[in-house]
Amino acid sequence: MYVCGITPYDVGHLGHALVYVAFDTLRRWLEFNAYEVQHVQNITDVDDDMVRVSRERDCSIAELTDLNHAIYLQEMDALHVLRPDAFPRVSETIPEIIATVSRLVDAGFAYEVDGHVFFDVTRTPEFGALAGVTGDALLFFKSDSMPAEPAELKRHPLDFLVWQPCDWEGAKFASPWGVGRPGWHIECSAMAQKHLGPQIDIHGGGKDLRYPHHDSEIVQSEAASGLRPYTGTWMHNGTMGLDGHKMSKSLGNLVKVSALLAEGFTANGIRLALLGTHYREDRDFSRDVLGTWETRARMLERAAASAGGPPDRLRVQPYRNAFSDAMDNDLNTPAAIEVLMQIAEGLEAGRIAGDTGISTLVELADVLGLRLRQD
Repeated sequence: MYVCGITPYDVGHLGHALVYVAFDTLRRWLEFNAYEVQHVQNITDVDDDMVRVSRERDCSIAELTDLNHAIYLQEMDALHVLRPDAFPRVSETIPEIIATVSRLVDAGFAYEVDGHVFFDVTRTPEFGALAGVTGDALLFFKSDSMPAEPAELKRHPLDFLVWQPCDWEGAKFASPWGVGRPGWHIECSAMAQKHLGPQIDIHGGGKDLRYPHHDSEIVQSEAASGLRPYTGTWMHNGTMGLDGHKMSKSLGNLVKVSALLAEGFTANGIRLALLGTHYREDRDFSRDVLGTWETRARMLERAAASAGGPPDRLRVQPYRNAFSDAMDNDLNTPAAIEVLMQIAEGLEAGRIAGDTGISTLVELADVLGLRLRQD
C-alpha cells in the first residue's frame, strides 16, 4: 500500500489527518483480517514549495523537512496513526528517479529540451483515465494541484515534466540532462517502485491528486516497467473544508491537530469525527460536530469500563458480523461506528454480556484506531 505523503514546507492540518487516519484504518482492517501489509508513505522534500519556503526562511531544505516532519509525526502519533513501514524521501531516491527517467527517454516515452525532460502523452492515449477524462478534454480539466511548467518547451500542452533544471542547494542533482531536480509525478513512481516493486496492490491519496498527479504516475510507471496495471486498486479520500473552502496550507485556512488537542479534544473524538463521514466524501470542519463525537467517544469508553450483562449465548456475534459487512463495503466507517454505538448501548443497558461484549467492543474499536482502555 502506497499513500501519498506530506510536502513538509509547513506544518500539517486536519485535512492531512483525514488522509492518514483513513488509510491507517484501512491498514488496520486488512491486518485484522490477517493480511500482511507493507505500508509506504513518501515525504516530498524536493519540489517548488520546498525550494520557495527554504529560501524565504533562509534554511536548508533538509532542516525544513526535519522540523515539519517531526511535528507531523507527533500529531499522527497522538491520533494513534500507525507509522508506515517506510518514509522514503525524494532526496534519498534520486538515483532511482534518474534511472527511471533514462528508461523513459531511451524507450521514446520522454524527450529533452534545454535541460527539461517531458513525458510524451501522445504515446499513452489512456492518459487521464483515472480522472475520467482523456484526450484534449484534459486541457479543460480544473485542478488546484497543477504544477507550473514551461509550456513553450512542450511538444504537446499536456506533456509533463519528469526532470527540470534547478540550482538551489538541497534540490539540485547531477543528471544526464544537466544539474536539476525531478518533476513532481516521477518522484512517487520511483519511490513506490523502490520499496514495493513495479506494481502496487493499493494506492491512496486525496481526490485532488487524481489528475494530474496520479494519472501521470500511472502512464510513466507503466511505460517505464512495461507492466500493467501499475496499481490494482486506487482509493481517494474527500477533502476537509473550513467555512466552505478546501483546507490547505497555500490558503492558510488551517485547523491543526495540535491546537484541537490543546483545546481538550481527544484522539478518540477526533478519529470518530474523521471516520464518521465516509472517506470518499468532502466535509467541512465544525467544532460543534466534533463536540458531538467527543460525547460518543465518552460513551464508548464508559461501556468498555462497564460491567455489562450476564452470559447471553454470544448475543454480540451479529454485531461483529455487521461491523465486518460495513468495513468490507468500501470501508464504510460510519456504519461500523454505528455498530460500536449499538454494542455500547447494549452493554450499558445490560442486554449484552460483559465477558463477550466488552472484549468485542475494545477489539473492534481498535480497528478504527480508538483506544477505549488505558492499558
